[in-house]
Amino acid sequence: MDSFFFREDPMFMFDIETLGIESTTVVLSAGIIFFNPEKDKDISYNELVGRGLFVKFNAQEQIKEYSRTVSKSTLEWWEKQGKWQKDNALIPSDNDVSVIKGYNQIHSYINKNMQENNVTWDNTIIWARGSLDQMAFDSLANKANIEPIAYFNKWRDVRTAVDLLTGSNNGYCEVDNLNMSDVFKHHPVHDCAYDILMLLRGKTVN
Repeated sequence: MDSFFFREDPMFMFDIETLGIESTTVVLSAGIIFFNPEKDKDISYNELVGRGLFVKFNAQEQIKEYSRTVSKSTLEWWEKQGKWQKDNALIPSDNDVSVIKGYNQIHSYINKNMQENNVTWDNTIIWARGSLDQMAFDSLANKANIEPIAYFNKWRDVRTAVDLLTGSNNGYCEVDNLNMSDVFKHHPVHDCAYDILMLLRGKTVN
């Protein structure tokens, strides 16, 4: 199908991985990708991934300093995922950052792309899959007394958009010119890239 974007302003796709489904959950990692619906209609999946920002947070800091929660059922779900996904999400590393540093990195990414493309919050939006990402990330920002990454009224839901535009009933659709073997689900930057392409080149369900 043609791109559904009747507006041509650039925008952001955002995704997080968590240890629960409550707004108080530990945030394991976050990903964000800036994209332009007008210019990126033919962009490849790997180009989008390369454009994104990946932030892996220190989970123990969130539990100790901010009283963030962990769900047993979510931990069990993670144990069923692939090794690559688990390693990227769960295994502590020297690259893990504090809540404040991680939010600063995301704010810098947003501000840099806005400035370079003459975009402001007056003419852009930020997409996420469902409502948990916004609620959990805003809740964590509030707990750490730092600025959220976007105004509450700038968030939009990918699932709803995909269903309405393609006739899907599960928030997913096939994508033109996408090799699904390139897609590594449950990594926030990869999930962002996949969601962007569903919006830009999603196929209508027959």
